[in-house]
Amino acid sequence: MPQQQDGGTSNNPAVMAYNAVLVLFDVLVFIAKSLYIVGRGLFEMAVLPPARDVSGDIVLITGAGHGMGKNLSLQYAALGTTVVCVDVNEKTNQDTVGAIKSKGGKAFGFTCDVTNRQQVVDTCNRIREQVGIVTILINNAGIMPTHSLLQQTEAEIRKTFDINVLAHFWFIQSLLPDMIKQNRGHIVVLSSIAGLIGFKYLVPYCGTKFAVRGIMEALSEELRADPAKPNIKFTTIYPYMVDTGLCKRPYTRFPSLLKMVKPDDAAAAIIDAQRRGLIEASIPKYLLYLNTWFRNLPLRVGQEFGDLLDTGLQSDLQGAAPNAGVKMYNLVILIIDIVAMLVRWIFHTLESFYRLVVPPAADTVHTDIVLITGAGHGMGRCMALQYAQLGATVVCVDINEKMNADTVATIRQQRGNAFGYVCDVTNRQQIIETAAKIQQEVGTVTILVNNAGIMPTHPLLQQTEAEIRKTFEINVMAHFWLLQSYLPGMLEKNRGYIVAMSSIAGLCGLNNLVPYCGSKFAVRGIMEALAEELRQDARKPNIKFTTVYPYMVDTGLCKRPHMRFPNMMRLVKPEEAAAAIIDGQRRGLVDVSIPKYLLYLNTIIRVFPIKVGTLLRDFLDSGVESDL
Repeated sequence: MPQQQDGGTSNNPAVMAYNAVLVLFDVLVFIAKSLYIVGRGLFEMAVLPPARDVSGDIVLITGAGHGMGKNLSLQYAALGTTVVCVDVNEKTNQDTVGAIKSKGGKAFGFTCDVTNRQQVVDTCNRIREQVGIVTILINNAGIMPTHSLLQQTEAEIRKTFDINVLAHFWFIQSLLPDMIKQNRGHIVVLSSIAGLIGFKYLVPYCGTKFAVRGIMEALSEELRADPAKPNIKFTTIYPYMVDTGLCKRPYTRFPSLLKMVKPDDAAAAIIDAQRRGLIEASIPKYLLYLNTWFRNLPLRVGQEFGDLLDTGLQSDLQGAAPNAGVKMYNLVILIIDIVAMLVRWIFHTLESFYRLVVPPAADTVHTDIVLITGAGHGMGRCMALQYAQLGATVVCVDINEKMNADTVATIRQQRGNAFGYVCDVTNRQQIIETAAKIQQEVGTVTILVNNAGIMPTHPLLQQTEAEIRKTFEINVMAHFWLLQSYLPGMLEKNRGYIVAMSSIAGLCGLNNLVPYCGSKFAVRGIMEALAEELRQDARKPNIKFTTVYPYMVDTGLCKRPHMRFPNMMRLVKPEEAAAAIIDGQRRGLVDVSIPKYLLYLNTIIRVFPIKVGTLLRDFLDSGVESDL
């Protein structure tokens, strides 16, 4: 594709005309291909692709000792597949292997703690030697602590991410090279309906399941960009609540419409999706389409629909009856609720159109105490300076004492009010101790800006364990420790704003950024789930949330950016990004992209088949090169 270059040739009329013709040609090709893909997508909704034979495959299933993992193992074996059962529980895993062999199937069992990378590597090496090359990987193992974020312990949150997210990296890094070498493989991951929308009592879990989406989108894009074009397929599954015991206290207003899925039915749907090569599948099928539809409507419309359905999980720490608080299902109440919902839908839709033209008024921040992580440089520094200019008291937090002190000094030189604290945001105890100091020396933080982040930029197979862990420690886990430290003060004061930095890489998967994309999708899930948790809190706390999706910002984080249209998709200046973030927070916007159109573009493109988005990405040709 033509690249716009600096220098004299770009101003040559002949060159400009030639480039314009090429761009026009690419636009026409894009439109033609998009129409074909949409037509084919509509056809395949009615006539699914044929299910391929898996009798010659070796499938590895994590969490095979119970629940969906066991059902998947038994059903794959019935199809003639060689099944490799992996579980931390040796007894239940061997039970699964025994059940398969008793029916004449072929199965092997391996005990492995999926949170231990070295164990995963060693186990995969043994599987290669004793069984053969795995051609289908199903990352199924998962846990689901179900209580409010402020009640979740550090150990629970870390374990949830270790099993539900990081284990995916260790298995993919161990098995993908062989799949690429033999040019054949399929990776299936279990996300969840909680990877599509946020649920109360599931804040860390939602973060993990959104992360899985990001990892799969980015990895599939990374391999698609590989010149060798390896024949590796990807399938992400979004099940509703499955009756495996993981959902301990479910409730739903319409049990006939939204009943718990039987493990056998879920396993059959997952295998069918894998055999047909589907990129995404929800269980039941309509949930994926329903989510896509509501993403194109105002947020409040989706919330009203969720309130009507009234489905979810009760906290596993509370003593109320499982269905406590669920509305009675009868015709009169249902009709009243539907009419009320439709009226609210119309109101929220009209309000949304109005706000496109007339944004909400910007709140003043001169009485606020705003804490910014990563305040020593880049966007963090710019936000600190701009908040100070607006009269806010700024608390600068950074691991780099010198740079942080320089930000504080600059604010004070400009007659602003600022305080500096050195803190490693990956260390929960340091965050708690720093929060206590800030409370005592400055006061209650009313605006928390989770800004600190890192971005290793190279292929997943070249990312080290230390890099992946550090990416999630800074980009994700730090959010939990800061929220748990500062949210209680906001709740007590009944006033607070939480701003979280996601990224354009939290909206779509990008080449060379698999762990980073996973971390930024996770931020989306955390913010959606926490906002929903507080929205349903009986106290109705006045806490607002803003998630920010910046394009590449010129802070040095994007070391080797490339873009086909630098005038349309140039690097964003950190001062401009900071101004847009502060404006979004002051106006109470739930989501902010920089530039603004990216959020709308992503939402619209998601309505179309995934390959249409891929075509648009190829046309725009924007991203980052490997820093190796």
